[in-house]
Amino acid sequence: MTAEAPELTRADPPKRAVRRWYRRKPVRRALVVTHRWTSLVLGLLLVLETTAGVVLLYRAEYFRATHADFYAHTESAHPIGLQQARDLVKQAHPEFSAAWVSNDDGVIAVGDANYTEAYAVDPGSGRITGPQKLTDGVMGWLTNLHDCAFTCQDDPGYVSWLAAPTPVPEMNWGELVLVVLGLLMILLAITGIVVWWPGFKKFSHGFRVRLGKGRFARDYDLHNVIGIVSVPFVLMWGVTGAAFYLPPVENAWLAITGGSAPDEAKYSFTANPAAPGTPEIGIDRASAAALAASPGTVRYLVPPAEGTDYYTVSIADDGYQPYGARAFFGGDRTVYVDSHDATHVSSVDAKAEPAANRFYGKVFEAAHFGWLVDGWWRLVWVVLGLTPLALMLTGISTWLFRLGTKRRRRKAKRA
Repeated sequence: MTAEAPELTRADPPKRAVRRWYRRKPVRRALVVTHRWTSLVLGLLLVLETTAGVVLLYRAEYFRATHADFYAHTESAHPIGLQQARDLVKQAHPEFSAAWVSNDDGVIAVGDANYTEAYAVDPGSGRITGPQKLTDGVMGWLTNLHDCAFTCQDDPGYVSWLAAPTPVPEMNWGELVLVVLGLLMILLAITGIVVWWPGFKKFSHGFRVRLGKGRFARDYDLHNVIGIVSVPFVLMWGVTGAAFYLPPVENAWLAITGGSAPDEAKYSFTANPAAPGTPEIGIDRASAAALAASPGTVRYLVPPAEGTDYYTVSIADDGYQPYGARAFFGGDRTVYVDSHDATHVSSVDAKAEPAANRFYGKVFEAAHFGWLVDGWWRLVWVVLGLTPLALMLTGISTWLFRLGTKRRRRKAKRA
């Protein structure tokens, strides 16, 4: 978005009016320059990132539609549970790690420790389908681009030098690129609001599109209108995108909105000491204990692995499900269950926290992926996700028009 040019009259020569306008508003001029050049320098990378994100909004639906055999299941009055499904896969494929189980679209998925491969078990018949790659194909490549900047080693498109460490602690070059793009979106949203502001008297001018005034006026107005309408989403994507790899961004947002720094202790759990040889409670008892602490539907469960002595259970709320559209890992609440004591549980989401923190986790962050709405409403995310592309095209159009005007003026002056 760029600032609205001053209205000129015959009594006010163009050059003199523009100079006086800029002199009166040096801060606004600085914001215009910042807005323009950050867009030009990093705009293409930002467009690639956001356009890939638009496609990934429907990744779960695409996977289910293109893997009908994987999701084939039968109805039964006595369907098998998560524990039995995992046991069936381990018996049939002892070399498979079977590190997690998930209820997804009628089947029970049993996946590996790298989250790249899974078997599907029909709860009605016990039939095993698979294995099926979860990160292959075009969607896997786009996920590697959008989520990891090609640093996810198990996904298509991995680039080793981008995974090299940077001077920033615990961050590789791909993650640094994603953080920069997220911060850029925040900068563009903030400077865009200030640059767009037409004033109270001409507020309606900020939403007009002059279609009969030539290419420049049309694209200039489209740039402003598209930009200001998309600001809430651009800001949300920028904050949540940068915060994935740079937690201080989330802390700063929470501080601004009246929240507090996230309590990392709520994600820790210590099991009670158990006597040697004490058997584990099993997946089904762990699920029942988790549901007793936090009612809903078990969507995803991780049994105790090496170095852990508890179950991690993700539960989908029967009402509002901000992560409901996510494939395999769609739980909205997390419960830890002691692997040897079903009465020892910890419900992460039951712990008190400020409203701003709860809004960030249950609405703001979930909105990044569009999971909190169904496929039809997600079309709004598609349209707004394409606004960086529209802003790039209209911005380049007006920029080229200005360059052409300057060249013609210089040519006329030389003549």
